[in-house]
Amino acid sequence: MVEVPDATPRIRRNTAAIDDSLATVGRHNIGMLLQQLSRDFERRARATLRARGHTRLQPSHQVVFASLGRSGTRLTDLAQRASMTKQAMGQIVDDLERLGYVERTPDPDDGRAKLVRFTAAGLDFVCDAAEVLAEIWRDYAELLGEAELEQLQETLRKLLRGARSQPRAASTRASS
Repeated sequence: MVEVPDATPRIRRNTAAIDDSLATVGRHNIGMLLQQLSRDFERRARATLRARGHTRLQPSHQVVFASLGRSGTRLTDLAQRASMTKQAMGQIVDDLERLGYVERTPDPDDGRAKLVRFTAAGLDFVCDAAEVLAEIWRDYAELLGEAELEQLQETLRKLLRGARSQPRAASTRASS
């Protein structure tokens, strides 16, 4: 016979407190909603971009495309904009360079540094991606309305700015 572990919380709580906790987890789990929307967005974007021939790109490559300037950007700046280490960004840039979307060229302002720049294939991807993003935006606007979608985007940006400026670990609050 298999023994079923006791489902009693480690800290003694009454049934009402447990029920309230379960309701809170379901009602206030914005992370799950954001994750599900992110997956939907990724699914739509990847399917359309693959149909346009961009079959080897991965979601991790987005950080470069979102941060790379037209005239090129230093790897350290790309990493900083994406809140990543230089090493992690370097691996993504290496991958995109192998795929032919970016290249490294000497920085005309500093002979020791290199700029990461789009290749012709990279610029083609950016144009395709912009069209795909506009298609997804139209799909979502049909669901919410243009004004509400604009407001949602601004609200998410505001939330992200605030979260980045005041990072707090859950354990910090639990001990206060």
